[in-house]
Amino acid sequence: MPRTSQKTPVKKKRNTKGMGSIRQKNGGYEGRITVKIDGKSKQISLFNKDKRVLVQEMIRVKQESNDNMFVEKDRITLEEWLKKWVRVHKRPFVTARTLQGYIEKMKTNIIPYLGNYPIQSLDRLILQEYFSDLATGNEKKGIKKYSPKTIREIKSILNMAFADAELDKIVKYNPIPTIRTPKVRKKKKKPTLSPKEQQELIQILLSEENGFCYIFILNTGLRPGENGGIKWKHYSYEESNIKVRDNYGKITYYDDNFEKIESTYEEKELKTPTSHRTIPLQKWLNDIMYLFMLSELKRRGYSKKSQMDEEYIFINALGNPLSSDYLWDTLDKILKRHGFKHISVYQLRHLFATRCIDVHIPINQIQQYLGHALGSTTVDFYVDYDEDTNKKEIEKLEEINNINVLPERIKNIPSVLLMGQKAI
Repeated sequence: MPRTSQKTPVKKKRNTKGMGSIRQKNGGYEGRITVKIDGKSKQISLFNKDKRVLVQEMIRVKQESNDNMFVEKDRITLEEWLKKWVRVHKRPFVTARTLQGYIEKMKTNIIPYLGNYPIQSLDRLILQEYFSDLATGNEKKGIKKYSPKTIREIKSILNMAFADAELDKIVKYNPIPTIRTPKVRKKKKKPTLSPKEQQELIQILLSEENGFCYIFILNTGLRPGENGGIKWKHYSYEESNIKVRDNYGKITYYDDNFEKIESTYEEKELKTPTSHRTIPLQKWLNDIMYLFMLSELKRRGYSKKSQMDEEYIFINALGNPLSSDYLWDTLDKILKRHGFKHISVYQLRHLFATRCIDVHIPINQIQQYLGHALGSTTVDFYVDYDEDTNKKEIEKLEEINNINVLPERIKNIPSVLLMGQKAI
């Protein structure tokens, strides 16, 4: 049997075919792997004190190289990093709607102005100049002036992206927290309609197809998407309430290169955990909802409510739930047709809050109706909401709404049908 000299070098074993080699170095492990960059093969080194983590990193880099997605850390541009950041750090962990917001802000407000910079070269001065241009506008650079709220959202996205780049050792530090941006000042909102105008608006809406859904928003404080997402199973005549459990609206999907794939209308998650709530209905509103339910049972050919529990309450002529876009466009047409002053769908929600204040409903009750998450820990986590109190307080709105006319589509339903409510 041939002997092997101790001085004869032993060839390093590769971990797996084509995956490169690993050796101990500086108290850790160095991995060397061949990747393709711009179509050319190049050997790079990776280092980690944990051998298992290093192996996983080598596998990931090799896969990226095979998929033509690998970029050297010292050459990666901000655009390349943002696309990688979304794919690795955001897409698996956030909702489709949240991801859409990130991508659209990056495509519109960040990449056109900073995307070509190597991320390591984006120092505080360059970034501060960019944010100053956003605050004042810069015609030469093609940057228009943005609101403090939009600027804050842009800063938030960049802060998350740079924070992860720092953790991934793409950059030495995250400069975004040091950047100055305009303060977002809260404007004191004034009622857009007087109580008398509100009663006039209600009479207009009662005469219009699907006008009732706007009255419902005006007297429940629902967000437009929440209004579109409520189903018959969420409504109870006996308990005189509506449960907010779903959201409905448009979502746009993008691929890893930020190219649009498709836009669809679908159910979405509610905005916040506190958006999951039960809203008591005023007596008149509950009675109209019941008559509306009876008319829908007849129109859809059902004999009992449970048959349409999974169907949406407010739908268009095609049977689809009413999206935010539909609600905004249709309300605008209704108001113009009747020569009434402009008011947006979201202002109906604000009006609900204003009227609640007008009749001295406690602020913690209003918070619960609207599904708001306030900053106070006491209000958010230690205030209990008694259902009997909810119902008692909501009845204070009766006098303001002064309802005495039924919607056109349910006028012909005999009031005697109310006697059959327990059978449904």
